[in-house]
Formats: sequence, structure tokens, C-alpha cells
Amino acid sequence: MGLRSHRLTCFLVASAVAASALSGCRGPADRQRVLTKDQQATIADNVLKERPTPKHAVDATFSKKIKLLGYDLVGTPLKAGGKAKLTLYFETLAAVKGDWKIFVHFEAPGKRRQPFDHYGVGDLYPVGEWKQGEIVRDVIDIDVPGDWPAGPVQIMVGFFDWAAFSAGTDRRLIPEAKAPAKTLPDNRVIIAELDVGGGKAASAPPRQRTPKPGPLTVVKATAAPKIDGAFDDEAWKRAQSTPVFRRPDGQRLNPRYRTQARMVWDDAFLYVGWETRDDDVVNKNAAKDSTLWEGDVVELFIKPDSGKPTYYEFQFGPHNSKFDARFTSHRKPEWKAAAKYDADSRHAAQVDGTLNEPSGGEDKGWRVEAAIPWSAFGLEKAPGVGARWTANLYRIDHKGTHNMAFMGTWIPVGGDFHKLDGAGTLVFSGVPGDPVPREKDGTPKIGPAPAAKDKAAQPAAGADEADKAAQPAAGADEANKADKAGKADKAAAPSK
Repeated sequence: MGLRSHRLTCFLVASAVAASALSGCRGPADRQRVLTKDQQATIADNVLKERPTPKHAVDATFSKKIKLLGYDLVGTPLKAGGKAKLTLYFETLAAVKGDWKIFVHFEAPGKRRQPFDHYGVGDLYPVGEWKQGEIVRDVIDIDVPGDWPAGPVQIMVGFFDWAAFSAGTDRRLIPEAKAPAKTLPDNRVIIAELDVGGGKAASAPPRQRTPKPGPLTVVKATAAPKIDGAFDDEAWKRAQSTPVFRRPDGQRLNPRYRTQARMVWDDAFLYVGWETRDDDVVNKNAAKDSTLWEGDVVELFIKPDSGKPTYYEFQFGPHNSKFDARFTSHRKPEWKAAAKYDADSRHAAQVDGTLNEPSGGEDKGWRVEAAIPWSAFGLEKAPGVGARWTANLYRIDHKGTHNMAFMGTWIPVGGDFHKLDGAGTLVFSGVPGDPVPREKDGTPKIGPAPAAKDKAAQPAAGADEADKAAQPAAGADEANKADKAGKADKAAAPSK
């Protein structure tokens, strides 16, 4: 092996100057993408040289720039728990510049929606790169959830500007369609109206039900871990680890994105750490509170008081960037206002490989350690032994930042990362070996509620700190082939 294959890159807290220089919201239209030969071949295979004859013809144009010629649908009749493959055929009438995405909505009217938002050709060929005259074949794998309601379902198609959406504006291409397709006032086109039968699809392979993971015990550290991203302190060795993350829809996550997390605490901080496998570590949004979810990132959503709607979000990138926000209820205020909050946390990341460079298979993964002071949650002291908080943990891979096939979570609750109903439970325990106070029925005794500060919302901002990193991450196992399936989007509402 060459020297570069052993290279470990350690990223500590960036200076304000470096962070501001790298700031900004970047989409695929703004960043250079380096494709492998296999990916280039996939694009070439899906830019058709001959005009297709889809089984279901559609005459719909979008802002007179893109025409949907028709579609093929394999896997009907549809049933809950079944699978279908939707193939769309688009003709580029004129180039569409910008950060445009295709959206496909699989929707039970008035009941439920399963979105499949993507850049085109498995996120390999963004709409903004399509050339005039090209006919692009776009394949979407639809996994119908096992609990999908029986009855009518519609498949809808459209285009939206992801960069505008990230900035708070819903901008879509304007459709014009002829029967049997139907246009809707919200600039969606209904291309198919079908029925989903009840019960498990006969053609669907049986899946073993994966039980929801139990509470995560958060032990008290006898000595604070060094925040360096190395994960080699005694506190982490004593910590309980989460199960291997699964996809947000509950399916098994590709082993190449294997992720686990741990937590410990002491009188000053809640400590959180993630270890992730990653064969190509990329995140170019380095400024604090920028759109880190557009690249490789790990996330924590945490709610200290189950009786109150307030919850907190923390994100950390491989270049040691941070996003933190405080929400007073579900997704409120909007994320930019929520991110004015500052937790004054300390954090450090280590990358086993390279960052923002074509890896050539040399990247193995990355890790993050974070120390969040109790004051960040409006508390004057740590919660008592036996206290229970609600939380969930996530990771996103840059290859599919709105695609469930590239996302992992501790507790699968669907695509809305802000959904804390049904999320995990943290149980704070004492130092390992110390008895946990219990009620008469044997359940852990909930400690006294810590006193809240008068100004819980906005703790004083402070500079991030981190010590120098120590060890490289362990090498990741050889992964399976790249996950080309799973166009399931990150949910009815993206992370932001």
C-alpha cells in the first residue's frame, strides 16, 4: 500500500476565518463531482440513443423545458409490503440550469405520502446537467410499507429547486399535461391512479420483524473523555453502544455505512460519540450552522422533558463543523431561526482517509466526539440517576442525502428526523458497578428534575475547543457493492 492509503486526517475546531471562507450552501450544481468509471457507465446507459416506447404514454411538459414521455411500472397489482419498479422517460427540450430535483410522490389521497426525491439516475445525473435533446431514463424502486392503507393510490411527478427549498422557498417547474395525466394546483402531475391491496404482498419476500431497540443506558464517567475524536478513552470503553444503525424505514443499512453511537455523562457534560464507516468522506459546508445535511453528517435529536415540546438538534461534520438548534415545537421556529441558539459545545472529528477528495477506496470511515454542557438544555446541573430523556441518533452519507438507502438511525421512525414520538429513551445511570435506584416494581427510579435557568433558550456563545487527535480509526470491512436501490426519500419533510 502507498503512503496515502494509510493517511489519517484529523480535523479539530476550525478557525472563524477558515469557516467563513468555506461557508455557503452548495448543491450539486455548485460543487465538482468526481464519478467512478462504473458511475459514468450507469449514466451513459440511461441516456438513451433511441426513442423509447413506454407502456404508458404521458404527454406532460414542465416549464416547456422537460417532457415526460411516459413510464413503465413493474410489480402490479400493488400490495402493502410489496415492491414495484417505476421507470420514467424524460426528454430535455431545453437545458434547465440550477439545483433541480425530480420528485415522485406515492400517495394515498388524504392519508399518507411516500416521497422519492432525487437528482436523476440514482442521484448520479442531476437535472441541471441534462443536455438539450437528451432522453433520460430514470428508475425508482418503490418499497410499499407493510402498514400502507388499502385503497386508491396516486403516483405524482414534478421538479423542484432544492437550493430554493433549502432557503425556504418552494419553487417548481410549471407542468402542462394532457389526459389521462392530470395537473394539480401545486405543480404536480398525476401520472397513474392505482389500488393497493391490503395484507402482505404474495411476491414480497418475508421479512423478519426487527424489534425496537430498548433504552440506551447512559453511564456516568469516572473521568471525562478527551474530546479528540479518537474514541480510545476508558469512558467510551465502559459506555453502552447502540445497535448497528438501520435505515429510517427499518430496513437493513448497507454495511459500508455501518454506524453506532455511545453516550456517557458527568456533572458538567453529556458526551456523545459516533463511529461510522464511509468509503468516500465528503462534506463541503464547513461554516457553523450551514447545511451540513447536504454531505456526510451525524445528528442527535434530544428532548429532555417528555412533557414539554421543546427539543434540540445537533449535527457534526467530518471537518468538525457544527450545527445546533433549539425548537420550541415540531420544526418551529424554522431552522434558520432555531439555529441562532448556541450550545457552546466542544467537539472533534477524525477521518480515516481523506476529506473532500476522490478516495479511490482508501477512505475507511470517520468519528466524532462531542461534549454538550447541561446549560445547553437550560439546566443548572446534570439530571439525576434514573432520569429518562427522549432522543434519536442519525447518520447521512453524501451519496444520497435525501435517500433512505444512504441514511442510518438508532430508532427507525420514518423519514422525518424531527419526529420524536416513538424515538429512543436514554436512561441515566451511575458509575458502572454502582447500584441504580429503583422503584418497588423494579423500574429505575427517576431522579429529581434539575433546576432550569431563567434564560434557557440562549446560553452564552463560546468558542469551540478540542484537543489534538490521537489514533486512526479501525479499518472498515470490505463492503458490498454500492447500494443502487432504495430511492426512498428522507421523508415527507427533509431534515431541514
